[in-house]
Amino acid sequence: MTTPMAAEKHPAVAGYDRIADRFEEARRLKGWEPPFFAALADELGPGARLLDCGCGTGHAGLAHLVAAGVAITGLDGSAAMLAHFQKNYPQLPTVLGDMRTHVPAELFEAIVAWDSFFHLDHTDQAAMLGRFATWLRPGGLLLFTSGPSHSAIRNTMFDEPFAYASYSDAGYRVLLAEAGFTVRLATFDEPQGQIHKVWMAQKS
Repeated sequence: MTTPMAAEKHPAVAGYDRIADRFEEARRLKGWEPPFFAALADELGPGARLLDCGCGTGHAGLAHLVAAGVAITGLDGSAAMLAHFQKNYPQLPTVLGDMRTHVPAELFEAIVAWDSFFHLDHTDQAAMLGRFATWLRPGGLLLFTSGPSHSAIRNTMFDEPFAYASYSDAGYRVLLAEAGFTVRLATFDEPQGQIHKVWMAQKS
């Protein structure tokens, strides 16, 4: 199932629409990533509702959550990326929409924003953490990824320009606390260096 999204798209959406086929073809499993999804699955019971914000083509780690009986909805602004998600996880419902303006019809036990949240600028990230808190039930979990330090950069992927932003560790901790979260995990996951940080936070 898809629903319409707002007319004003995030700048990353057009880029992902153009590279979706190449992105999916080139994507390789990073063995250090699925354990974070497995750990989240262990925290959630069958029937728990999870929103995957910026779900893209569907992370392989979602298979752990599917196997655990978690009810997952994928949300993404790119129709081309969602088309691949629907092929990879045909049993899961999807929503075509922008996380910045999406209004869920229900509350969730967990939200994932893996390698999507960091495409928002600093202002939108700060606001989005507050929105995530309103979408979660008390005790709900938020799993997201960030860069290593306070930064705003531009880079290319398949020759398409993309913007990335991150707060510092201390900055995220302040923002999460202000939004009513307690940090459960903040760790670098990539074996080649401290570049890609994984966060798990719990709503009070």
